[in-house]
Amino acid sequence: MTDVNKNLQERLSEVESLLQVADKRLKSYKNLEEGTLRVTESHGCPQYHFRKKGSDNEQYIPAYEKDRIALLAQRDYDEKAYKALQDMQKRIIKFIRGFDDDSIEHIYERMCNGRKRFVNPIVPTKEMFIERWMEKHNGGENTYGEATEFKTIRGEYVRSKSEKILADYFYTNHLPYQYEPRFELDDYRNKYPDFVLLNVRKRKTIYWEHLGRVGELDYATRNFAKLMDYEKNGLIIGDNLIVTMETLERPLDITIVEEKVRLFLL
Repeated sequence: MTDVNKNLQERLSEVESLLQVADKRLKSYKNLEEGTLRVTESHGCPQYHFRKKGSDNEQYIPAYEKDRIALLAQRDYDEKAYKALQDMQKRIIKFIRGFDDDSIEHIYERMCNGRKRFVNPIVPTKEMFIERWMEKHNGGENTYGEATEFKTIRGEYVRSKSEKILADYFYTNHLPYQYEPRFELDDYRNKYPDFVLLNVRKRKTIYWEHLGRVGELDYATRNFAKLMDYEKNGLIIGDNLIVTMETLERPLDITIVEEKVRLFLL
């Protein structure tokens, strides 16, 4: 299931950041007269009235005192926004404390093996989903030659040193992947992305293409055309397609790999 808890935590962080902004604004009004601004309309023109705190009488504010009106109106807004954000913060915290995103999976996981043998869970466990995903996404489908030089930690052979770096990074960070799966285009041509990976939390399939010689014109032209084919067939860069690149002078940057993994695969 989608990690709702993580999304809520992100939303809570946003709300708390906005609370800090609102609190800073409210503190800036400490020397502003306390009271309530009331706005009416006369012949299509707004009329402004101010009632000091503790007073029963209102004071008319002429339109030329627009700076004063602006401060009073802004303070009213900021006070209401601050209260609304506080309420939102409390609601999110309460929901997070009582919400278990994995509760359905836990029912099956907590069963004894004797029961599990006869139960087909409504929501597959992560392990089940990964196993089925690996079976569905076969690797080693590229029929163009055979990779024999660079052996990964997992035991397969890849075509370049950079592909080995990527494969070993995926493996050591427990990211389910397959090397050189088959991806069929709408016109029935086959392409073979370097990797296909699973975002386990989102249960989303993501392809990864590494372009190792973009400094060479023919190579770059050919592979950019391949990226265009991917996008015409539903693989969108920054969504379900990740691209890394390097040249002879600028080798693969592992920090960029780590950042893309964090953004799209965790």
